[in-house]
Amino acid sequence: MLNLRPRSEHKAELDLTPFMDVIFILLIFFIIASAFAVRGLDIDLPSAHSSQALSGRVVEVRLNDDGSFLCEGVPVERSFLRYKLQDVVRGFKKEPGQLVLKASPAAPVEALIFVVDEVRMLGGEKLMVATSSPEERQ
Repeated sequence: MLNLRPRSEHKAELDLTPFMDVIFILLIFFIIASAFAVRGLDIDLPSAHSSQALSGRVVEVRLNDDGSFLCEGVPVERSFLRYKLQDVVRGFKKEPGQLVLKASPAAPVEALIFVVDEVRMLGGEKLMVATSSPEERQ
């Protein structure tokens, strides 16, 4: 006897389980690998041969050995540094100038990165890092 009923068509389904397993293993690999990639080094930066004197309006931010800040010679708390830098960057829109960071060689690198990050977040494109000439270091 002939079967005249229409055949039910089976749709092929893609099994995503092995794909998800591979993605999960790759995720674990990159998380573990990134933990080993972050390392810090204590370095003493050399003096710059290309240093030159600045002219015009210069606002100086000084980073001391203990991680404290001076902005234009006035001590500034770390929590208020953002507001002081915000005023300086706004002032540069009215009267162009240069923001110079003078960091002590023994200053913590974390504080240096903090200042650079704050200036960038406030829209200050040019932050000069003061260096000493080779003759001054000797």
